[in-house]
Amino acid sequence: MFTTNHFIWLSIAIVIIVGYQLINKFFKLSLDKNLTFLFAVCILSEIIKTAVNIEQGTGDKLGFYLDVSDLPFHLCSMQIFFVTAIKFFVKKEETRHTILCFMFPTMLLGGAIALFIPTVGVSFTKVQVYQFFIFHSVIVAFAIYLITKKVIKLTFKSMLTTFEILAMLVFAAMWINSALNEYDANFFYLARPPMDNLPILNLNNGWFAYFFTLLGIALVLMVALQLPIVLYNRKKDKENNITKQP
Repeated sequence: MFTTNHFIWLSIAIVIIVGYQLINKFFKLSLDKNLTFLFAVCILSEIIKTAVNIEQGTGDKLGFYLDVSDLPFHLCSMQIFFVTAIKFFVKKEETRHTILCFMFPTMLLGGAIALFIPTVGVSFTKVQVYQFFIFHSVIVAFAIYLITKKVIKLTFKSMLTTFEILAMLVFAAMWINSALNEYDANFFYLARPPMDNLPILNLNNGWFAYFFTLLGIALVLMVALQLPIVLYNRKKDKENNITKQP
């Protein structure tokens, strides 16, 4: 963490994020094309992760299995389900917009935090490190695209809905962690910190202190990201209404 390799990877991530915005600016790609690209990245990411990590079972467990930690139940990897939904199944515009409004802060914050806390390491000799940094760079880039190209419009209602969806996912992650506790499941990093020796996010004061600190940080970051945009949109709406009045 924050080694020479890590700074190089962060530089690569910045290039990917900026490049993504420039491509959209100059080629004016539609939302559907962006979703197609994002879907392809998500699928390729899961294929690589599976190919790298699948292992043969031991003892009575015949066949090949993935470690529980490689299942797509972290907030970032779960985006594959939302992308698939709005790309192929959800046709109602209001529902699509709700999902995209949820994806914006969770992709941007989740992806950015992952880039700064690389749980798979920063080695240039490991394939999964490439998968990890490229995938998280792309979801951050897509989130920025959503807001800069005005694909979504954040409101107090959309922000509240995002918190409701996130709360349900947190409960689901806790249930999954509990059901798979013998396999050391730690989705959403609710059971323990993502890495050892992190400041603030550690178990030095017990799990409850860690859990509520994690929730508090998430809440502050989500509000800090969305609220200024919501207030800006509200101000613009009021100005437009005044202008339209006879």
